[in-house]
Amino acid sequence: MIKLRPSAATRWLSCPASVRLCADIPYQPAGEAAQIGTAIHEVAETAFLTNSSPHDWIGKTVKDIVITEQNADFAAAHVNHIRDLELRLGTLKVEQYVTVYKDKDIELGGTADVVAWNDEKSTLVIADLKTGRGYVDADSDQMKIYAIGAMRHAKIEFSNIELSIIQPHHGEPRTHKITFKELNDWAATRLTPAIQAIKKGDTEPTPTEDGCQWCPAKAICPAQRKGFEVIAATPNLAVMTKEEMKSVVVTLTPEQIADLLERAPLVEKFIDAVRDHAVKRIEDGEVIKGWQMTAKRAYRKWIDEADAKNQLHDAGIPADQLVSSELISPSEASKLLSKEHKDLIDKLTSKVSSGLTLARDYSLGQ
Repeated sequence: MIKLRPSAATRWLSCPASVRLCADIPYQPAGEAAQIGTAIHEVAETAFLTNSSPHDWIGKTVKDIVITEQNADFAAAHVNHIRDLELRLGTLKVEQYVTVYKDKDIELGGTADVVAWNDEKSTLVIADLKTGRGYVDADSDQMKIYAIGAMRHAKIEFSNIELSIIQPHHGEPRTHKITFKELNDWAATRLTPAIQAIKKGDTEPTPTEDGCQWCPAKAICPAQRKGFEVIAATPNLAVMTKEEMKSVVVTLTPEQIADLLERAPLVEKFIDAVRDHAVKRIEDGEVIKGWQMTAKRAYRKWIDEADAKNQLHDAGIPADQLVSSELISPSEASKLLSKEHKDLIDKLTSKVSSGLTLARDYSLGQ
């Protein structure tokens, strides 16, 4: 049976063929950022269920991660949001598994961080904690899938549906509101066709920048290889100088240039995937001819800053030259300001472009 994860929905909705390609990829253990996120979720859930503070876990080890003050702050932001939802709606479940679709071939289901609802208000809220730095839109495929699953679990068609993302790296929680009809239309035009295509299994890969970003199968995807057609047609590329490469580039037609620019982000992600795969193979003891793991460039850092400061001062460096300070950036200040003072950033800053860059012209259509 194929198991579809809501967290990977952006990929398999855009490219149903990726599901079968990914099935051939060996399991990859979660990275450190994902492990930290799991630990923060664990702290938040336990703190809510035991009516305690996430800060009680600072310094303790949870899921092999030592909880820091920032970790606890993130968990506390989530717990506060959960408690507010419980007061507002009444019925609330944390870490609730919901099934969206299931037959003998496919199962689509996942665990929503928070599901809260009120029958009388006909309101359903799905809330999710995101601990990474990458901005997550509340109007996401993953959240819509959780909402559909929650309604099936509750056996209620809610008129008002709210999708909330708690992401402390990006300030206050944000919410996207959607009606039952809008959600149902999305399922009919996007979710159901994708599930049927996955069941059919004969679709071709359809690369997109967002869909390919976290796809485990980038390194073996046949559609990704098409991005190298021009390179493959130039067999002596490896020994060409930069000027010789330019002589090839100037022969490209506008159509070829547009095609290469279209594929560039996908090809870059493909190359990154190959590099990551090579590192994993070498770390597992495999030999890749001509390649090895070497230490990254070393940068000097003070062994003991206080001791270094004293000795450098004794050696003749004036105190005012030893320590530098500068105003934090507007984006950093924005994160530290309270909600009522956010508009201060607009008053104190101006937006200055550093120049021009190449970008897609959407006015001409796709």
